[in-house]
Amino acid sequence: MTYKVLFINPLKDYIDRLVDSTPDGFIVKVMPPEAAVSDICREAADADFLISGVNVPEEVFRAAKNVKFIQYMSSGYGQLPVSVLDDLGVPVAQMKTHSISVAEHALTLTLTVLRRIPASTQLLRDGKWREDLAETSYSELYNKTVGIVGLGNIGRWVGKIVHHGFGANVVFYDNAEIPLTVSELVPARPVSLEELMTASDVVCLSLPLNAQSDKLIGRDELALMKRSGVLVNVGRGEVVDERALIECLREGRIAGAGLDVFDREPLDTASELLDMEQVVCTPHMAGVGWENVQRRIATVWENFDAVLDGGIPRGVVTVTKRAANIPVSQLVG
Repeated sequence: MTYKVLFINPLKDYIDRLVDSTPDGFIVKVMPPEAAVSDICREAADADFLISGVNVPEEVFRAAKNVKFIQYMSSGYGQLPVSVLDDLGVPVAQMKTHSISVAEHALTLTLTVLRRIPASTQLLRDGKWREDLAETSYSELYNKTVGIVGLGNIGRWVGKIVHHGFGANVVFYDNAEIPLTVSELVPARPVSLEELMTASDVVCLSLPLNAQSDKLIGRDELALMKRSGVLVNVGRGEVVDERALIECLREGRIAGAGLDVFDREPLDTASELLDMEQVVCTPHMAGVGWENVQRRIATVWENFDAVLDGGIPRGVVTVTKRAANIPVSQLVG
């Protein structure tokens, strides 16, 4: 039997590579971003699997009456109509392959701020050799306390890297219950948000956006940080009260920030954040990397195989965890 896979609103870097990697027993139909919704719905009606980019209309998912599983190609799934997908009764999975890239980017932002790389580079361009090298302005990460807000996959990688690579003392705060075995493996010690903000030399945010995390880090939380502290955000921009952060940085109440995500994206080029030498900004690119492309493509086919084997795919975010509409005669493995 051949299974039809519909790739909706695809990321361009993935199209040829995913099509070229298609295993026997599958056929991939790619629907470009400019395709009419009616055409996508028609193709979705007899699809066995959907691969979804972002901003896919709700009616497309409703049209996929025979679909067994939907693979969302992004990690953050706030744009997905999860309640609709729950009603449809099929498993939908987010991508959880980007954690290494994002964790490495968080570390890059941290070290770049602590070592004042942008400011030093600009001095060099201005012909000012080793000027403004006041040693009290530069910091090491070694043996510092790193507070991770959100000990999911990304936070765990950050914790492992800074602990094993830099001898950091790692503490964490998470609204979700983190198994003791996970925190011991990192290793990281659970604390309250207030203690984390007060004790940490570096605060790293790796939270998804939800009702609990929206503006979690506001004026009161920022006021708890050390004056030498650095805030790094590789989760979602809305987790931070950006206006309060700008005021905090402007007044020198913390030493700096490394930001890959912002309250509104793309970041306005007039944003004060871009003019602050103690702030490093990148354009929501922490998860970008060739290795991540490879991992995402491999995950697609691994999850499809899991569904056809009657198992549970990785990264399911819906109430339905296991496909229930596959006749036993069609199962492979």
